[in-house]
This record gives sequence, structure tokens and C-alpha cells, in this order.
Amino acid sequence: MQTRTFDPAALRQRRQARGLSQTKLAAQIGLNSRALSLFENGHCGPSVTTLAAIADALGASMDDFMTRADREEVSA
Repeated sequence: MQTRTFDPAALRQRRQARGLSQTKLAAQIGLNSRALSLFENGHCGPSVTTLAAIADALGASMDDFMTRADREEVSA
């Protein structure tokens, strides 16, 4: 089974590629820069609504910020 998780490095990479500071991006999407820092450092992940706003602001899709990892399904 594939699991998908938020990829903090992808957020930082895309933000920097756009030449945006955390403060500037956070202001564009209605967050404070502390929240964005927490996302980029992997301390927590954004909600789906916030991730959609981030993706829109960075000209990306939500999928661009997700990783895929195969996990073995354990059967009982």
C-alpha cells in the first residue's frame, strides 16, 4: 500500500525557487511566518486547505508537496 506524507523539503525548495521569504509567502496565504517555519522544518504539516493555498501561491499542485512510500500490508 502506498502512503503519502507532506514533504517539508519540497515546500522550502519551491518557496526559495520563487524568491519568497517565509514571511512574504505566509502573508500571501494568511498565515504567520512561524506556522510556515514549522511546516518547512517538519514539526507539523499543513491542513488540506492551507496546503491548497500554499500550492496556489507557489504555482504548484498539492501533489508536488507530497512524498510516496510503499508500505507492506500486514495481514492477520
